[in-house]
Amino acid sequence: MLDMVLSSKDIQSLKRMTVRQILLQFTSACYSIMSTYMVWKLFSIILNNDSPIVVVLSESMSPGFERGDILFLKPFDYTTGDMCVFQFDKKEIPIVHRAIKKFNTSVLTKGDNNRYDDVSLYRPGQRYLNKEDIISCVVGYIPYFGMVTIWANTFKWLKPVLMFSIGVMVFLSREE
Repeated sequence: MLDMVLSSKDIQSLKRMTVRQILLQFTSACYSIMSTYMVWKLFSIILNNDSPIVVVLSESMSPGFERGDILFLKPFDYTTGDMCVFQFDKKEIPIVHRAIKKFNTSVLTKGDNNRYDDVSLYRPGQRYLNKEDIISCVVGYIPYFGMVTIWANTFKWLKPVLMFSIGVMVFLSREE
């Protein structure tokens, strides 16, 4: 069974490992996980945002942003033309659309690829977004890097396979 996942060289290395080497590999794997978490927290601090990165899930902002692009978010005062991130309930997926009209502290948004403004997405009876509805604004992006996230949510089997593969690679990595 192991020979289906690992090469014969990896199997031989595993058999020769002492308890100390296994603990060292496990510690290295833990460092990798902690480093990933720390990078996320670093982005949170630099961008002053609890959710500093989002993945574009639809084509409503095309051609500016395509499905799968990673967006970097930072809270700041927005003006007409800025791309704002809004969310009514913490359980909902945040929406990234352009501010097309600003009225004092209220704003009207619209997806670049949408025909009409976003009033239909707002709460019943609400015509504009309030300042508290807007989480942050887009400050940068990386094209298509978020496709892995979309695939992992679309194909439920992909996430455990990726996690297992990365874990095996980190555990079996060795300096030669």
